[in-house]
Amino acid sequence: MKSDPNATPKGPRNWGKSFLREIMVPLLLAVVVIQIVIQAFRIPSGSMERTLLVGDWLLGMKFMYGSPIPFTNKRLPPVRDPRPGDVIIFHYPMDPDVPDRDPARFKFLAHTLLFGDYYWDRDPDEGQARLVRYDSRDFIKRCVGVSGDVLTIRRRHVWRNGAEVALAPNGQYDDTTQIPWDMERVRDSMGPFRIPKPGETLHLNGLPSDEFLRIYSLAIQEHPTQAVRCSLWVERNGKKDTSWVMRDVYQSVYPDFNLPDDAALRSFRMPQGWVMADYRMDTLSEYMSKLFQMVESDGWPRLVAHNAVLPRFGVSLDNAFHLWRAADSAGKDTLRLCKAISIDGRWDSTYTVQRQVLFMMGDNRDHSSDSRFWGYLSRRNVKAQALIIYFSLDDADGMVSLNPFTWWRVPFRTRWNRIGRLVDD
Repeated sequence: MKSDPNATPKGPRNWGKSFLREIMVPLLLAVVVIQIVIQAFRIPSGSMERTLLVGDWLLGMKFMYGSPIPFTNKRLPPVRDPRPGDVIIFHYPMDPDVPDRDPARFKFLAHTLLFGDYYWDRDPDEGQARLVRYDSRDFIKRCVGVSGDVLTIRRRHVWRNGAEVALAPNGQYDDTTQIPWDMERVRDSMGPFRIPKPGETLHLNGLPSDEFLRIYSLAIQEHPTQAVRCSLWVERNGKKDTSWVMRDVYQSVYPDFNLPDDAALRSFRMPQGWVMADYRMDTLSEYMSKLFQMVESDGWPRLVAHNAVLPRFGVSLDNAFHLWRAADSAGKDTLRLCKAISIDGRWDSTYTVQRQVLFMMGDNRDHSSDSRFWGYLSRRNVKAQALIIYFSLDDADGMVSLNPFTWWRVPFRTRWNRIGRLVDD
């Protein structure tokens, strides 16, 4: 076959253009999609069973609630705000490891695309670098109420604005798990309470103590780079009563649900594992400011546990105060339980809400670490709306790992019938 003498000879291949077209452009598009459009999330616990199972991998729509703009604290405009019924991926608001919780030490530098957030450590420990990388600890729950809604929780029933909220079709309760009475009251008997609106100024002294601690949780979320503290005290005739102590009675067999032992002024051991302990108010305020966190216990059954006892502490505090006021020998004195929040050292008995507020609950209602225990969720911590399950692996015994010799088990442990299912299908 003869060549065409008029054809333009081909020059040397431009490897730079090929690399840009075939590798860098697709990679850049993938990064943009991951940053702005979707978020991948793996279900680590059973708090959303049976809607979502441990080992489900799902995609969330980040653009729905406003995608983050790289290297800033800003977001793109949202398609809409979260609504009741949405299954939402969010940053766990009480993560004790987030550097934002210690603004005096850590200075925020930037949100990156795929590589987490970066902070500058002003006072690193020996042998540690000053540049700190942080990966968000994310949770997934269902929104049951938003700002302005009035919620009431009574065991198996949740009402929003007077209408009962139906449990998700695949949701569940578990009547076999026993927890302390005061934790049961928090989990199964709340409200009615009204979720605060953006711009609303709340008078903290007029709030029940458990609601005050939910607002304190919200204040921490809305001021991530500032030092947020709380204080509670009793006033007698307008003056602080430094002698007043909170008396709490609890079962020692549930250590994760109780205040730390070293916070007690004195304690008394009683039969059947009961403990009666007295706590100074200043000590309690200090602990609530420093230990405001929660963990999920391991093993079966999966129980909700937390170290800083919000809002169980609020229920116990109000009970102790009302009993003490009824039994007070002075009789004619005016007694008041006072509350305040400090932001960067400025104390105030009022707090103004900045953003939309959400109340989250897991579909596995009796095994869910949610807003009943750690308080409200700020719109600031919302990341994506859960959409679709793209993979599901039943690996409860941990037999599949990074070791390539375990990968042969994957096809046999994959839940093929769950792949491609919508979250609420």
